[in-house]
Amino acid sequence: MPLLLLLAAASPLALAATPVAPARAGTASTTAPAPAARRLSPSEIAAASPVPIWRRNGVLVEFGGRALYTFTDDKPGQSACDSRCEALWPPHYAEPDAKPVGPFTLARSSDGRPMWAWQGQPLYRWVSDRRRGSAGGDGVADKWFLVKVPATLESQVTAYYPMPMRRPAPRPTPSAAQPSGNRP
Repeated sequence: MPLLLLLAAASPLALAATPVAPARAGTASTTAPAPAARRLSPSEIAAASPVPIWRRNGVLVEFGGRALYTFTDDKPGQSACDSRCEALWPPHYAEPDAKPVGPFTLARSSDGRPMWAWQGQPLYRWVSDRRRGSAGGDGVADKWFLVKVPATLESQVTAYYPMPMRRPAPRPTPSAAQPSGNRP
């Protein structure tokens, strides 16, 4: 037996993880194989992502499958996009208690709120990307670019699986009962 296999077989973890039933002389072992773990569906895998960012066709996407972008004027960990900029390029905000995971780090938006970043570069959506698979903001003003996932980091980004899109709450409409300033 090669030395490596001998060492692996003798390790305490290998011994502890190997179920052994006492065998009687002349009989085979009666230990049943452990049941195979249930395989997760693609949607379960996507939902279990440690960050709200996935990989689709080689680029980073958010929950709705829309592309994520970086802005060349940003500094690592800090957004340079002000409120006017954010109206067109909404930041991909993080929860206040979010923690960095692998290549996903955290940055601060112009108002100090935490936002997700890719290796220190803050992440944004493009307001014109309205449908799953949209990625129309690449190269806008030579400052906004899609985040392409290099092959060396693909294993650290969960593959995207279409999930139900969150619909924004309907905007309240003015009530007929409200007085109008133009009525006599």
